[in-house]
Amino acid sequence: MVQRVHPAAEAGFVLPLSITGALVLLLSSLSLQSLVLHTRQVQAAQRTRLQAEDRLASGAQRLAAELQGRFACLEPVPLAAWQAGALPVDCPADLDSTALLRFTIDGQVVELLSWTPQPEGGELQLQLAGGGLRRRYVLGSTGVKELG
Repeated sequence: MVQRVHPAAEAGFVLPLSITGALVLLLSSLSLQSLVLHTRQVQAAQRTRLQAEDRLASGAQRLAAELQGRFACLEPVPLAAWQAGALPVDCPADLDSTALLRFTIDGQVVELLSWTPQPEGGELQLQLAGGGLRRRYVLGSTGVKELG
């Protein structure tokens, strides 16, 4: 039996090739893993933003209902005039307007930053407590509409 002698150029060729292949596979799996983690992070941020927007929209709906009901006497009055003791005469004496300035929606505090009455409703601005997301809404005969 004749043994074949490998030339010196082919000696040690398989080991570096397999190490290189293993490194390429390792780097591609790490790259894929990092892409998946980034995607999850982006999705979590989007979900948080959507939840915040939903809380503010719910707050606007709640204020619209309150201004049509128990606090109807405050609807034609700007927010700056909603002071205890200086409320319009058609408001009940025990009406506490501060309940509309800061309230909780789904465990998060929502603050009323501004209310500007208009002939058909008004415009309000809400913000999540602590300098969170802020949105403006218009209340009209067709309901609540977000302005941005």
